[in-house]
Amino acid sequence: MESRQLSRLLEMQQKILESIASGQSRRQILDDLCLMIEALVPEALTSVMLLNPESGSLNVLAGPTFPAEAIPYFNGMTPSPVMGSCGNAALSGEPVYVTDVCSDPRWNGLREAANKLGIGACWSIPFFSEKQETLGTFAITLKNRGAPTPFHCRILEIASSIAGITIRNRQREERLLQWNTVFRDASEGMVITNAQGAIIDVNQSFTNITGYAKDEVLGKNPNILNSGCQDTAYYQHMWDSLQTSGRWQGEIWNRRKQGDIYPEWLSISRIDNEEGKPFNYVAVFSDISRIKESERKLYHLAHHDPLTGLPNRLLMTTRLEHAVQQSKRTPIHLALMFIDLDHFKNVNDSYGHALGDQLLVNVARRLSSHLRSGDTIARIGGDEFVVLLEQLEQPNQAAALAQSCIDTLARPFAIAGQEIFITPSIGIALFPEDGNDADTLLKHADIAMYRSKEEGRRQYSFYTKKLSDKVRERLKCEMLLRRALQHQEFELHYQPQVCANNCKIVGAEALLRWNHPEQGQILPDKFIPVLEETGLIQEVGAWVLQTACRQMQEWEGMGLPKIRLAVNLSAKQVSPECINQRLQKILAESGFSPDRLELEITEHSIMQGVDSGNQPLSSLRELGVSLAIDDFGSGHSSLMRLKQLPVHCLKIERALVKDIPDDLDNQAICRAVVALGHSLGVRIVAEGVESEAQADFLRSIGCDELQGYLYGHPIAADKFRQMLVGHH
Repeated sequence: MESRQLSRLLEMQQKILESIASGQSRRQILDDLCLMIEALVPEALTSVMLLNPESGSLNVLAGPTFPAEAIPYFNGMTPSPVMGSCGNAALSGEPVYVTDVCSDPRWNGLREAANKLGIGACWSIPFFSEKQETLGTFAITLKNRGAPTPFHCRILEIASSIAGITIRNRQREERLLQWNTVFRDASEGMVITNAQGAIIDVNQSFTNITGYAKDEVLGKNPNILNSGCQDTAYYQHMWDSLQTSGRWQGEIWNRRKQGDIYPEWLSISRIDNEEGKPFNYVAVFSDISRIKESERKLYHLAHHDPLTGLPNRLLMTTRLEHAVQQSKRTPIHLALMFIDLDHFKNVNDSYGHALGDQLLVNVARRLSSHLRSGDTIARIGGDEFVVLLEQLEQPNQAAALAQSCIDTLARPFAIAGQEIFITPSIGIALFPEDGNDADTLLKHADIAMYRSKEEGRRQYSFYTKKLSDKVRERLKCEMLLRRALQHQEFELHYQPQVCANNCKIVGAEALLRWNHPEQGQILPDKFIPVLEETGLIQEVGAWVLQTACRQMQEWEGMGLPKIRLAVNLSAKQVSPECINQRLQKILAESGFSPDRLELEITEHSIMQGVDSGNQPLSSLRELGVSLAIDDFGSGHSSLMRLKQLPVHCLKIERALVKDIPDDLDNQAICRAVVALGHSLGVRIVAEGVESEAQADFLRSIGCDELQGYLYGHPIAADKFRQMLVGHH
């Protein structure tokens, strides 16, 4: 008998499990379970009660033969020691077998129901969740009193286990349904990959955001979205976080199928299997382009002037503070220009504020287009503008830009059919001379601007008046030098270089002179530094070379002696472009022989350019042009460097010649220079020779050539030609 019952029990268990596997409804499975148990236990009523996790009450979930009038007594029942077998089982988590309901105090709370329904015994056993939390109870209720047999206990265990499986499976199905709904309908893009990183599923939002259809990405790695904006270290950090904590989130830039790059907020979670090894990775992301754009607009509104679109005071101050900190670490200077429009109130009063606003917009545009790309211009209120000038080497650069701003605003503005004229007054403060922080620089630039207004407007002033005067003088000189080149105010004078032994003219040094129409002749030490600072030295230097070579070639055509031509070369002219292109062209056009041209570069300049000077100077050897080191003995020469250069001549500095033969130290230095030069196989020329005593001494120590007032002052070309004729 018991064997047959066990066999039927196993068949029942198999049937119920098949129903679960086939996806049959939870209610139907539990009803079938109750009926099958009742078939095994005659006169028994079975029921399944489910514990509501929110209210904590029990409710009848299944019991197909349970009397309808009994259900109200049990629904909503709170587990407690007096609430029957199921109430006690749900409370304790242990099986409860009540053999005599009428006398057992555990049924005191349900005494009315027990008497009305005639319940004699009730056996209840709880079932649990995966976390071993009570889900509900399975109970057998009998009319007669009695204790369960081992078979009954076994039936209850199996029934509660099946009920638990059914409930848990249903919960899983509900969770899967919820997840599927979320996955399908979520506005965020979702990607699921396997442990190897191959995509196994994406949702519709993934397609909407990226442009890739599901079948285009299945089996591929998510790096198909890689924009290239993040480096390898960024992705390595992401991977390390996933391996250590199982999750990562952050902002990343990806690329859509169409090719455009967009920002997204990405969260990745790792899903491990039972062995703790990665099984899946789930990525959830949202396109934050609109958020970014909103942030950009808010930032722009907070940091820019709404009328002109220029940076406002806040942003200008931030950039100025940053520039000050950077300049403290480098030798590069910066300047702050404070610009105020002269008589702007008259424009508003005469034409109205609308036209005045339009004028401000046009001023901002004109200034912005005229300044350098790295400069920052801001409107800090009313008709006041501030310009931050970085990467300045000399104060006159700021002055030149200020004058340029004045000139560009001098042109009339055509607005609403009106021709409006406006002029600026500009103040300039320099870092670090005029202030070591942003507030001080701004205040001093403002003070300098008011000085411009006091001195007549439509001009610029430095915070330091002395510097203003100096820079204005320098800029005036620059302007005059440009005019001098255009109006042919430059000319060359020539000074003879003679052989020390016989005083025969063997060469001539070409020296630049400026014949100013009002100031007369200006010597080179007054204007050469300005030419070098402004870059005009390239153009003027080319004119000197071209003029001198043509002059020499012309004299040669007259049958005059073929002497050597010496031309001073500025350090600014020592470049591959000058040597390889400009010089070659000048020699070719003039027809002057390269072996008769000697370029003189000061010792200081040639040693200062140790790293960059080799290549262009070495090109001189290929051209056949000689190189002379001028003012030798005034600097700190490197003998190794001297050996490497294509040097043909050393010119003893005139200060060493001045006090000989009386100064014994200078005598010793001159001897050393001659000995050094001859040991290197180069010619020695002494400059500044003004007496026979000097000449005799230099001749006695082996000096090759002499140059100085003793043999002739620098003179104009026609007079030097006459000197050559006299020596012919």
